[in-house]
Amino acid sequence: MKKMKVVKKEGYDYTLEFEGKEYIKNIEFYDVDVEVGDYIFLNDNMLNEKNMFTYGPVKKDATIEDAIKIVKDDKEIILQRYYG
Repeated sequence: MKKMKVVKKEGYDYTLEFEGKEYIKNIEFYDVDVEVGDYIFLNDNMLNEKNMFTYGPVKKDATIEDAIKIVKDDKEIILQRYYG
């Protein structure tokens, strides 16, 4: 997983920075307010996908491929992919 910093947020469009490159991802989060300055850990596959994503609380049938990690105020939050 890559540690990506949220550098800009416009609605569901997040501009994420990793090693000097910026990626724009359309992501909807349930139950978590992700803001500029937070970190999102994404797997390599998601970086290459162009669709919209929806993430929310983990359900018991989640797999590691379906999960991302958010770091907000030194707190780690694991979310499961619902759509995308």
